[in-house]
Amino acid sequence: MVQFTKSAGIVPHLAREEAERRHQYYLGPEHLLLGLLVGEEHPMVSGLRASGLKLEVGDDNLAARVLRAHGLSLDTVRAGIDRLVADGLLPGPQPSDAELLALLGIDLDEVLAHLKEGFGWDAYYYAAQNVRLRPIQPFPHAPGGGTPLICWPVFVLVHEEAVARGEDITPAHWLLALLRDAEEPIDANLHSTDRRSRAMFGLPNRGPSPVRLLVENQGLTLDQLRTAVLEELDQGR
Repeated sequence: MVQFTKSAGIVPHLAREEAERRHQYYLGPEHLLLGLLVGEEHPMVSGLRASGLKLEVGDDNLAARVLRAHGLSLDTVRAGIDRLVADGLLPGPQPSDAELLALLGIDLDEVLAHLKEGFGWDAYYYAAQNVRLRPIQPFPHAPGGGTPLICWPVFVLVHEEAVARGEDITPAHWLLALLRDAEEPIDANLHSTDRRSRAMFGLPNRGPSPVRLLVENQGLTLDQLRTAVLEELDQGR
């Protein structure tokens, strides 16, 4: 049974941080790509390392090395995403749940403070955990209910990539899964629920994957990057 290494397990969290930094409150494949490139200066990484966890990020991980060797640095990918936003292929900054509620005159911090005061910290904590850990979030999602996984197929593919090689999941397998997901156009396997969730965030329901666009805008192909990753993995065996 394959497991996530610590370095691979933190990738979605780093990706979510990158999404929120851009005021985009969903997790897309473009955010996972950013998560693979975030360096040691990231507060989450430095905090976990200070706690004694060994994490391979930045130039230390194979995925980041391959991406950077092919011209896909963190700054390059961020700039590429900005271009996709400007071209209308990805949504721009979005208001958070708290900001939307504020437009209605509801102060979310004040509401949470009243809940804690009325029901007690323990009751509030366990209720919040039950919401955050539900396997499926309805749309529209509740405040604090977790980040919608627009990139959920990548989570399936990363497991398949590791199983096929008989390896635990590392950042390299995340990159292989992203490249494999990017081979298909967005509308290839969309269900009605997927279309509704994408529409909520202003995401297109057809066209090439943003990861494919980011790669090809550097004059590369998905196959080139995949071959480079597999060669690096084979050398490390």
